[in-house]
Formats: sequence, structure tokens, C-alpha cells
Amino acid sequence: MKWLRMAALLLMVGTGQALAELQVQTDGEVFARASSAPPAAFIERLGQPTAELPLRQGRRGLLYGNSLLLVFEGERLRELRCWLVPQFTDKTFVGWLQNVEHEGLPEGFVVDGQLRLGMPRAQASTFLAGLEGDGDELSDVRISHGRQLWLGYGPAPDYHLGDDPEQQVVVSISVLFDD
Repeated sequence: MKWLRMAALLLMVGTGQALAELQVQTDGEVFARASSAPPAAFIERLGQPTAELPLRQGRRGLLYGNSLLLVFEGERLRELRCWLVPQFTDKTFVGWLQNVEHEGLPEGFVVDGQLRLGMPRAQASTFLAGLEGDGDELSDVRISHGRQLWLGYGPAPDYHLGDDPEQQVVVSISVLFDD
């Protein structure tokens, strides 16, 4: 069965359809789809979600693997979230994500061709420079092309503590689509 998945992946790579890196442009497309596209368009692009989650206020989430969530309100994309799974343990009440099958989907996405999970905070700060918003010791909220970006920071995997901003990395990214 694994060889079948590998063959399908190789075939997708050969046809240019592989999801090597999911791109989000705050001024345009989300995963090669318009941000106003319905859930079916994203399912066509990404495949069937690992789980569909009911959320507050009638919203629903499409969970892909264990680190990517698309949040819809009706037929409209409202939010994208991604996170570094090792940062989420039983102590943060979402450790169950560690046990969700990943199934070869990419972890996370790239915002505006630069901002990625695992990026050192200092490097992310250069991307955020000049954008409206604010931050604190554990997060930044900025506006890029009218979209709200929320970045969460935590310790790099090879550091014991994440209190020092010089040693933090981007552990979660959310992009809000409220238009």
C-alpha cells in the first residue's frame, strides 16, 4: 500500500501538481485559489481533509494532517492556521495533534514567499518591518495588504527555554480573511 502512495506522489510531482509548498499571498491567492473560493475548491486542491471540525459561531474547520486548518464561515474562507506540531503537547491541551496521521501533506504554508514556520524571530521581524501592528514577547499581529497576520513564537527545538526573543522561532501562523 505504501508503494501505491509513493507512486501517486511521484506521478503528481511529474505532472507539477505536488503540494511541495503551499503559498499564501496576502494580496491575492491562497494555495493557487482565490481567497473567496468555496470549501470545495480548496478540497479539490488539497484533497479530502483529515477531519472536519465544528467550530464556534457556526464556523467549520478543515484539518489537513496535524498542522494545517482552514476555517470557513458558510462558503467563505475566514482564516488559515498552521503550527509546528512539536510545540503542542498535552500541557497545551492540543497534544492529541501529535497522534493525527500526517499522510504526506506539507506542514504549514509560506506567506508572501518569505514567512515560514520555524523561521527565527529575528528573520520574521525583517518581514514584518513597516507593517502596521504590534507585538509582545510571544506574538506579533500585523496587517499585510489588508489581511491580519498573527505570528506565535516559541523556543527553537534545540533550545531549552523560549523566553529569549533572540532564540525564538515562528511556531504558528494565522492569516485572517475578513473582507
